[in-house]
Amino acid sequence: MKEIKFEVTPVSGSINTNMVAIKEQLAVMVSQYAGLVFTEDSKAAAKKTVAELRRLKKDIDDRRKEIKKQWLLPYEKFEAEVKELLAIVDGPIDQINEQVEAFEQKRLKEREIEIKMIYAEEIGDLSDFIPLYRIRDEKWNNISTSTKAIKKAMAETIAATRAGKLAIESMQSDAVPAALKKYQTTLDLTGAINYINQYEAQRAEVLRREAERLQREEEQRHQAEIERVRREERQRIAEEERIRREAETKAIEDIKVVDEVSAAPLTAPDSQKAIYTVVGTKSELQELEMAMTSLGLYFERKDI
Repeated sequence: MKEIKFEVTPVSGSINTNMVAIKEQLAVMVSQYAGLVFTEDSKAAAKKTVAELRRLKKDIDDRRKEIKKQWLLPYEKFEAEVKELLAIVDGPIDQINEQVEAFEQKRLKEREIEIKMIYAEEIGDLSDFIPLYRIRDEKWNNISTSTKAIKKAMAETIAATRAGKLAIESMQSDAVPAALKKYQTTLDLTGAINYINQYEAQRAEVLRREAERLQREEEQRHQAEIERVRREERQRIAEEERIRREAETKAIEDIKVVDEVSAAPLTAPDSQKAIYTVVGTKSELQELEMAMTSLGLYFERKDI
């Protein structure tokens, strides 16, 4: 295309004014009001002066606006003509852009099909775990990214994800399912493993506290059982002591009671009753009884 150069040469202009004279006149006028003090009686004159000054200010600014409008007329005409030129150039730009965009859309569709084919070849049994959108990289759309580079990047990501998934599944923890979901969403293996470690640390702390609680309860039950056994043992000993005392008392009373009717023919008028407690073996007691019999003593044996 032949080069087209748009040439513009602005013509310098000037605005003639009596700016210097006006400044001198305004300086003289303003000096008249320097330090001027108005009173209640001169209030009307003060208002009139302010109105005159505002009118002067408006006249000066109106002239500025008028000159600006006249000064911009050439530029506004120039600007309108430039916009016509721009519209002429926009025509082929839009037409060519439409074709370029169509080419680009066609290329992107072909690249998308290519990416899906690579994904299908590489994903294996992980299609449910990592869908394509999880690992897709926007730079794969760039024309500068080759098919070989896409295949390499995708294969590496899938292999790393498979290894990470197996690593998580091999951990003996109830948190594995939740960690897998976390890993599936973020593909952050370190974060998923840290999640399991934190879960296990918290679980261990809970189990430790539960074990301590159970141990305290067991110690309390054991202590209560010891107290119960001691209490029952004291009661048993007291009961046995009571029974023993009652038995001893009854035995003593029984010993005191001698069959006087049976003993009467064998006793002399001056006979006396006596109670002995004898401890010996069976043979020794037999010998004692034989001796008492040989002496003509009446005795009644009551074992205790």
